[in-house]
Amino acid sequence: MAQNEFAFIARNGRKLRSFWRLPNAVWWVARIGTAGYPPRVRRRLAVTNIIAAMVSLMTIPYILIYALYDWYGLLPAIIAFSPQIALYAITPFFHRFGQTSAALYLCTIWLIFGIGYCMFFGRESGLHFYFLPGAAASMLVFGPERLILSACVTIVAIIAFLMTEVMFVAPLDFIRVDPVFLNTLYYLTVSFAFLLIFTTSYFAFKEASQAEMALESEHQFSERLLQNILPQAVATRLRDHRTQLVADQIPSATILFADIVDFTPRAARWEPQQVIAFLSRVFSQFDAIASAHGLEKIKTIGDAYMVAGGLPEAKPDHEAAVALMALDLLACCRRISEQVGEPVEVRIGLDTGPVVAGVIGPNKLLYDVWGDTVNTAAHMESHGVASRIQVADCLKQRLEDRFEFELRGDIDVKGKGAMRVWFLTGVRQDAVVEA
Repeated sequence: MAQNEFAFIARNGRKLRSFWRLPNAVWWVARIGTAGYPPRVRRRLAVTNIIAAMVSLMTIPYILIYALYDWYGLLPAIIAFSPQIALYAITPFFHRFGQTSAALYLCTIWLIFGIGYCMFFGRESGLHFYFLPGAAASMLVFGPERLILSACVTIVAIIAFLMTEVMFVAPLDFIRVDPVFLNTLYYLTVSFAFLLIFTTSYFAFKEASQAEMALESEHQFSERLLQNILPQAVATRLRDHRTQLVADQIPSATILFADIVDFTPRAARWEPQQVIAFLSRVFSQFDAIASAHGLEKIKTIGDAYMVAGGLPEAKPDHEAAVALMALDLLACCRRISEQVGEPVEVRIGLDTGPVVAGVIGPNKLLYDVWGDTVNTAAHMESHGVASRIQVADCLKQRLEDRFEFELRGDIDVKGKGAMRVWFLTGVRQDAVVEA
C-alpha cells in the first residue's frame, strides 16, 4: 500500500481501519521493499509480499507432517522442501531490481517447488492444486497492464497441472506412504489453496478499496478547496466544462472595499505570527458577515478586503445587502477593538454598476472582477475616512429611501475628476431592509 495512503489512514481513516482491521504485522510485511515506487505499483508489490509470506508459512505444517509421519523415510522430502520457507520469505528483497522482479521470482519458485512436490507424492496428494491459486494470482502480482505476462504464467500453471495429472500418478519409488497420509496431504492442500485464493483476493480488493476511499476523500478535499478558492457556481462550471472560459458580463453588481487603517506601522512592530493571527482573526469574521448576507468574497490584498454582491449569480437588492454588510463591518471592528485593547478601524468604499467577472490564469485560479464600478469602489475606499463608509452619488440614490446618508461633498478622484460622495451612516428607522 502507498506510504501516503498509510499516512492518510493514520490521520483521517479511523472508519476505514475499523472496517478493514488487520494486524500491524500484516501491514509491515506488505510494505517491505515497496518504498520508492508509485502508489499504484506499491499496492501490487504489497500483494506479492503477502502471497510469498503466506506460502512460506504454509510450508511449515507440511514439514511437521513429514517429520511426525516418518522422519527417516521422508527425510529427502524434508531436505528438499524446507528451504522454500526461506526462499519464499526473501521475495520482497527482489523489489529492488524492478517492478516485476519479485513477482517473476515468486512464480519461478512456485513452479519449481510445485512440480517437485507432485513428483515426490503424486497426484493423489492433491499438491498440484497449488497451481490454481498461482494462476489466479498472476494478474494481481503483475498487474493488468502486463496481460501477456500474466497469461503466460497462467498457461504454464495449466500445463504443469495437466502434466502432473498424466505423469506423476504415484509417489516416487523410495517414498513409502499409505493412503491415509496422502488423504491428509490432499485435504490440507485443498484447504490451503482455497485459503490462499481467498486471502490474496481479500487483501488485493482491500488495497483497492482503501485506495478508492482515500482517493474519494482527496477528491472531496479538492472540491472543498476549489470551492474555497472560487465561488461554488464558478467551480461547478469549471468542473463540468474543463475547457470553458469563465467570463461574464454582469449588468448590475455592488462592490465593497475595506482597508484596515494604519495596519502597516502596526505590522512593523509585530512578530510575523502576530500579523498573520491578527489578519486571520479580522478576515475570518469578515467572511462570516459576507456569508450571512449572501455575498461573495472576491479576494484579500494585503490588509484590504473585497466583496461583491450580485455575482456570480444574480441577487435581488444586492445594493442593500452590501450596505448592511458595510455597517456590520464597522460594528465588528468595534468589537475587535474592545477585545485587543487598541483601535481597529477600516475605511470602506462602495459603488454599484456593471462589471465583468471571470477566472484568470491556468494555475492558481483566481476569480476576479473588473470595470469602472470596481475602480470607483476602490477610490471610495482609498479617499475615505477611518470608520466611515463612503459611497458614490449613484449608490446613494438607490439606497436613500432605506438608509441614512451624510453628505461629505465633492472630492477629486484620479481619472474621474470631481465626484460628489456621501457617508453611509445607518438604516432609516422607518425602513425595512431585507438582504
